Amino acid sequence: MTMRKRVIAMALSILLVLSLCACSGGKPTAKPASGESLNYVGKYTAFAMVHDDYRDYLVDLGDNSSEITLNEDGTGTMKLSSEKNEGTIERWKVENGLIDVTISNRTLFGPVKDGSILQLYFEKETLTIYYAKEGADTSSYNVLSQEAFKETIAAGSSK
Repeated sequence: MTMRKRVIAMALSILLVLSLCACSGGKPTAKPASGESLNYVGKYTAFAMVHDDYRDYLVDLGDNSSEITLNEDGTGTMKLSSEKNEGTIERWKVENGLIDVTISNRTLFGPVKDGSILQLYFEKETLTIYYAKEGADTSSYNVLSQEAFKETIAAGSSK
């Protein structure tokens, strides 16, 4: 599979997840945020992703950015910037530096870094998306543009 097809496949998998989020329904099972979780209430914007096949490379999401809003009542929203549809976060919580987010029948999970970076793992898509709270310092994350990522992979495969 060519690198271009892989990047397109990653972007489509993000769209698939977010479209599933938009179709969620049913009764919310949220509990108000308390304790450690209260520190994480707010808006987060995706700044990078990594596919399991390329664990060493964080890739800039470019126009496919995603946003998460975590509300005090234990609910929230997840959306793709280029889409008008929002998925409903039915429940979220942070315990011992790990976050889990329930959207429809799926639970996304991952560590919280530096108190303001969420790493959510999308198991079906073997994809991790990095979200930063407004004002968070993301400079310690080595994020490649999609062009630089393609060049790096092409250079590695030509050896």
